[in-house]
Amino acid sequence: MVLANITEIFSSLQGEGPHTGEATTFVRFAGCSLGCRWCDTETKLGTGSHFRVETPPRSREFVNYTNQISADELNKQLAFFTDPTISVTGGEPLEQAPFLKEWLPTIYGKQKILLETSGVLAGELESISRHIDIISMDIKLPSSTGREPCWQKHSAFIANALKSGKEFYIKIVVTEDTSNKDIQEAIKLISSANKFIPVVLQPVSETKTFCHGISKSQVESFARLCNSWLPNVSVMPQAHKEAGLL
Repeated sequence: MVLANITEIFSSLQGEGPHTGEATTFVRFAGCSLGCRWCDTETKLGTGSHFRVETPPRSREFVNYTNQISADELNKQLAFFTDPTISVTGGEPLEQAPFLKEWLPTIYGKQKILLETSGVLAGELESISRHIDIISMDIKLPSSTGREPCWQKHSAFIANALKSGKEFYIKIVVTEDTSNKDIQEAIKLISSANKFIPVVLQPVSETKTFCHGISKSQVESFARLCNSWLPNVSVMPQAHKEAGLL
């Protein structure tokens, strides 16, 4: 039996990407090896002794439970959540792919399964893609993240996402440090795979540890550049933060 470390389970409205506004149950897995500067998730939560569950759903009240958790125990917690979509998010859920391989087949077909991922673990995606419905992938621009480039890993991930035949879209967080060079590299990466992949430019949101926003003119400039080459690009901020939702 494989066990998982999770951070929290809660019910809200999806705040990012094409499914913004849809009622969603979020299962947030703990831990991520990337550590992007703007990350709004306390990824160390849940790697310790406890995770929290919103009780009852939509109450903003939480009860703590002991980590780690089995697939059966997770499903018992999810029995109280009736949203039509489950977001498998993080952290980076694919870093716990052995658990996903055991758990996802037990819920697939009952609710839509949306995977939110950094898009660097292509092999792990391939191992679980038949048991998800929607793939939400980030492209991590090095000028934005302050970390090493992930172009080759992203390329392999896009190939596997397209091969899966699942609904697939890409999010790109842009900051005041984002370079035109990186945007152009992302355009090249996407267009070489399939220029019709939906792309969401997401202006960075400030967090407790990241206070460097991005100007409207910068966002518009990046959007114009992307729209010159890609036919399915939109700009969407994090709506749940603007609305004060979880």
